[in-house]
Amino acid sequence: MPDGLAWIADAWRGTSPSATDLYITCARGLSPQQLAERMADHEPVEFGPALTVQDAHRMVDLTQIYCVGRIGQSGDWSFIVECVGSEGWALDPATSRGAEVLIFDPQPDNPPSFSRYFADGELQLHFELGFGYHPAGAQPDLLRPALEAAGVIPPEDDLLGADEELAPAEEKRQVLKVIGEHFGLSLPREVIESGQLPAVVTRTSPPSSW
Repeated sequence: MPDGLAWIADAWRGTSPSATDLYITCARGLSPQQLAERMADHEPVEFGPALTVQDAHRMVDLTQIYCVGRIGQSGDWSFIVECVGSEGWALDPATSRGAEVLIFDPQPDNPPSFSRYFADGELQLHFELGFGYHPAGAQPDLLRPALEAAGVIPPEDDLLGADEELAPAEEKRQVLKVIGEHFGLSLPREVIESGQLPAVVTRTSPPSSW
C-alpha cells in the first residue's frame, strides 16, 4: 500500500528524525538531479554517496555547509529531503519553470508549517497546514473541492462551518493526504526516514529565509 503523504505530519511531530531533517521539496517534470541543481546556491553541484538522514545531518557544520539534501524518485515525482534547513519559504518560483514543484516546510522554529505549489515559474498555491484553509496564489481554490469532499473544511456556502472541527494535528494529516491524492504523489516513509539516498549539499551559505 502506498505511503501517501499523511505520514509527514506524524514525522514532523516525532523526534527521530526531527522536523529539522524533513524539509521536503518535490518536482514533476525535473529529474532529482535537476531539482537539486535548481535549488542549490552554488555551482557545480556534486552528488555524493547514499547516506542515512543521520549521516546527512552530521555533514552540516554551519560554516561551509548549511543544508544537505538526499534525492530520490517516486512515480512521476522527484524529491529532495533536506536536513537542518531549506530555502522553502523563499524558494525562487523560477525553480519550477517548465515543471511543477511542491514544498512541504515544517517551520519547526516558526510555526505553522506550510505547503506551496509552483508551476511554470509562478506561485499557484500557498497555505498553512493545520489551521484551516486560507490560501494565496494564482489558484487559491485549487484544493478546495477536494478538501471539502474529504470533510477537512466546510463548504464555502456553509455559514455555520463544520459541526466538529478537526484537531490541528489531524487536520494536517488529512490535508497532506488530500494533496497526495490530488497530485498523484506518494513518498516512501521507510526509505526517507531509515534508508539511504544519494546526498547533495544544497546550501553553502545560510538560506535567505533564516
